[in-house]
Amino acid sequence: MSFLPPLRVHERAREVALRWVGRPIKRKEDLRFLMGRGRFVDDIKFDNALYLAFARSKVAHARIRQVDVSKAMRLPGVRLVLTGKEVAELIKPWPHLIPTPPYYGIAVDKIRYQGEPVAMVVAESKYVAADAAEMIEVDYEPLKPVVTIEQALAPDAPQIHDGFERNVAWSKRYVYGDVENDFARADRIARGRYYFHRFISSPLEPTALAAYYDRSTGVLTIYDQHQQAPMYHARYSRVIGIPSNRISIKVPDLGGGFGNKQSVYPYTALVALASMLTNRPVKYVASRSEDLMALMHSPDRITEAEFAYRSNGEILSVRMKLYDNFGAYLRHPDPQNVTRAFPSITGPYRIKSIEIDATGVFTNTCPTGPNRGFGQQHASFTFERMVDKVAEELGMDPAELRFLNFIRPEQMPYETPIGSVYDGGDYPTLLRRALELAGYEQLRREQEVMRSKGVLMGIGVAAIVEGGATAFGFARLWGGDPKLVSGYASMAEAASLRVLPDGSVLVAMGTTPQGQGHETVAAQIVADFLGVTPDDVIVMPGFDSDDHPYSASGSGTYASRFSQIGVGALVGAALKVREKVLAIAAHKLEANPADLVLEDGRIYVKGHPERSITFREVARIAHTRLGELPADTEAGLEAYYTYNFPYSKPVGDDLRGNLCSSYSALAGVAAVVVDAETGQIDVKKLVVVHDAGRAINPLILEGQVHGAVANGLGGALFEGFEYDEDGNLLTSTYMDYLPISATEMPELILDHMETPSPFTVLGAKGSGEGGTILLPVLIGNAVNDALRPLGVEVTTSRLTPHNVWRMIKERRST
Repeated sequence: MSFLPPLRVHERAREVALRWVGRPIKRKEDLRFLMGRGRFVDDIKFDNALYLAFARSKVAHARIRQVDVSKAMRLPGVRLVLTGKEVAELIKPWPHLIPTPPYYGIAVDKIRYQGEPVAMVVAESKYVAADAAEMIEVDYEPLKPVVTIEQALAPDAPQIHDGFERNVAWSKRYVYGDVENDFARADRIARGRYYFHRFISSPLEPTALAAYYDRSTGVLTIYDQHQQAPMYHARYSRVIGIPSNRISIKVPDLGGGFGNKQSVYPYTALVALASMLTNRPVKYVASRSEDLMALMHSPDRITEAEFAYRSNGEILSVRMKLYDNFGAYLRHPDPQNVTRAFPSITGPYRIKSIEIDATGVFTNTCPTGPNRGFGQQHASFTFERMVDKVAEELGMDPAELRFLNFIRPEQMPYETPIGSVYDGGDYPTLLRRALELAGYEQLRREQEVMRSKGVLMGIGVAAIVEGGATAFGFARLWGGDPKLVSGYASMAEAASLRVLPDGSVLVAMGTTPQGQGHETVAAQIVADFLGVTPDDVIVMPGFDSDDHPYSASGSGTYASRFSQIGVGALVGAALKVREKVLAIAAHKLEANPADLVLEDGRIYVKGHPERSITFREVARIAHTRLGELPADTEAGLEAYYTYNFPYSKPVGDDLRGNLCSSYSALAGVAAVVVDAETGQIDVKKLVVVHDAGRAINPLILEGQVHGAVANGLGGALFEGFEYDEDGNLLTSTYMDYLPISATEMPELILDHMETPSPFTVLGAKGSGEGGTILLPVLIGNAVNDALRPLGVEVTTSRLTPHNVWRMIKERRST
């Protein structure tokens, strides 16, 4: 099969009986990690390696007068010291699709956040490099720092970047539908202002990178952690100045990513530069504090929202003003934190129109980047808090209001005002199931009793939609040059499949997994399409640009895309091999390929199982008994397939488009008790019901949802970045930044629904981010309900005991 269109992949996949897909088999890759056989960047050893360290700024905003590296250069073992000005003469700034200040990953003439590199040291050991970095002396001209969104937009605010007045990094207004008319038809308008705070995930493995430039061949080998490393091949080439065919990218095992490792690329270029200048391998491994301070933060946001609704509870239209804090630089892929949420921003509701006025600002804080949920939790926090506000204004139960406004199952596929095409779901049943599992009516009765005793008990309800996988049409939403981004709708991935002479199967993909279980899921899928067992399938771990297939317009693991896009590539490659297997078997059995059954390691004629041939024998024929092949049949048994999701829709001049491949849904119920004297929140009950379409491996799906829920709960109750007025980060260690642990995780009642997507190859949807999106607002709604008797409204996602105590205290003092 030389040409296989994506839609044909979908059609042919439906013809194959699935016996392994849907089974909760244990992860194949776990044993390797449990036995300490994982291979991470820092495990890679080089002869004659050098080590890189950064001298980082201790202030947040200053002009650099001079960088004195003389003491560092004199330290024995130091081989190279570069300042930002020297780096800027050797590499190009990182490209972006919209106008943005030049960014090199190191300060050139000005410090813009605490922890920003001002110089880089390369030495014979990491200890010498660190000592030398401490010896570098920087003469600063202190400037007034800008820390908050409000400060950035103040008329007299210091300007962080020349040419960007009032520190506005980017702004754009979007209108979908007849907002003016829908607001005019409304009986009432609810208004709210909300703050979503900065937090990140905590991958077990910190930033670790290595590079080796071999002058004899002109080849640069990069040992990378980037979740989209295949896509960055061309970008590394542009920044470093080496042709793409002279750059080899290798991604070994990754100890977690959560979006955060999409932000390692500036350091990657600097490590590569150091190797090019020294002609020796160079390695950089960050400390945890360095990553917390300077790798990336998820943006904080202020949202001003208006919901137009009728007296019967029907929500007609929404207006939102968003103000995102992008930190010191606007780095790719931001402003995606704003637009990433657009495909599902109206949630599971029949909203007729929406207006979004978005502004991103520069501040003297760490630059931002993707974090699990990537902007969707910001949008959902405001949206679901506002749904509760409408319910409160109408005196309705918050669940009842949601049922009234839900998209109905019979309306699927449903097109939203923004142009998203929701691919199926039953939101009323989803929430109803969550309410049943929580014992919602009983909880409300219990709440009445508790409140009569003075106990602040609250019950939160929330429902969200998670857009899975993303197309690069988002760049058109940012306002980039239409000549550069028109037609961007690709959601692509590549896979190769090779059957070896003994009948075993070797699979390689362009994905860069970080713990999602790709090796297991891929083996299940290939086993079904080739009629073998998962044990017969070996999936090559990691990524290597020299021998792994990839697509420059999508490959990687991010945005919960593997179950839709990665699976499409796997199935495409498997179908190609399957067709050839059947053709060889048909030739040997003197049968029509359409009459053959492929299962349990053998191929036989339907209705005549005695007429059969083993899969292993077909493999031997393809490789070693070439004279037995059908005429005009190529030797070997392998295929390469690049899949592009066929149902995406490019963003047009109206800025509408279908930019996700699937739309999962979650509904949840939380019951909390708040201690009015300490602000402590005790989560008494937590229920989540999840619909991610067909579950390819229910066990792995369960783990993904558990992890996302913990991530979101940690963000709501524990985790967050705090800066003082001088721009000093106060939470740069795990003594102050408090990631959630198993000890703090309450019992989770988790249930799944399966509404297969009609648009993805196997009916699966994204599953890795929904819990992170849902939990902040689910807890926020529960705490708001608990504090209602005190007249306290929750307007922030950061619900630490101190913040809750302060809200109560401020209310009592008025």
